[in-house]
Amino acid sequence: MNIMLDRFTRYGAIDVLTFIGQWPDRQALRAEAGDLTDMADRLGLRAMCVSHLSSVLGHDTRTGNEELFAAAAQDVRLWPFPIVNPLEAGWKEELDWAVSRGARGIRLVPGYHGYGLNENGLQELLNEVRKHGLPLQVCARLQDERLQHRLLLVDVVDLHELAELIMTADGHPLLISGLRDHERDLVMRNVTSDSKIRQVLFDLWFCNGPLAVIASICRAGLAQSYAYSSCTPLQTAEATALQLSSSDIGEEERIDLIYGNAMRLFK
Repeated sequence: MNIMLDRFTRYGAIDVLTFIGQWPDRQALRAEAGDLTDMADRLGLRAMCVSHLSSVLGHDTRTGNEELFAAAAQDVRLWPFPIVNPLEAGWKEELDWAVSRGARGIRLVPGYHGYGLNENGLQELLNEVRKHGLPLQVCARLQDERLQHRLLLVDVVDLHELAELIMTADGHPLLISGLRDHERDLVMRNVTSDSKIRQVLFDLWFCNGPLAVIASICRAGLAQSYAYSSCTPLQTAEATALQLSSSDIGEEERIDLIYGNAMRLFK
């Protein structure tokens, strides 16, 4: 075991953003269920919130979602987060089917599916997800814009629309993924103070660049607002784990970031 990861692996992290499948423009960016199982063993993970990349860039979401549930049946640590596209005809039936198969949350990729969070169908989707009592995850981005293939350029989700979604959700558990730390601040400036933000978590995979960013987040009193994520296989799984293991933060803050905050959304 890598001793540099010891303060991460000892607690049993929940990774709130992983995928199985193949990213289209990089041969190395792929993972099968067995790869995630190996990763869970290596990093001591207790769970991974996982979707299938075919539901992001395929012709429909069902094909990837079916593969997702087949993979999740192989390892109880794979928590299926099927992807729903509100622009697809029959998305509500897809959501009901996913719930019947044991979905642990629902994931949206608006930039890849071509809709805004302020479009009419989103309120109906949020109501349906709320009815099923599942966390809703919105991926603001999956890749740094500088790494995108020129034929796969995707806009980041509008920050004002994320703020509006938080207020509309009114305490329903939300995971917002793929923002830089300063983008999170911009979102929250537009959220009214009476919004129930304790059930809103941002993830760490895209704000782990500067060495001390996690310590900075904790010094700002935001240790309760973030959760560990790797964005596997698009990113190296150990990157954020090493940051969490080495950050100069309190041990209670480390535990909250590694798994405690995420657990809050699944109660």
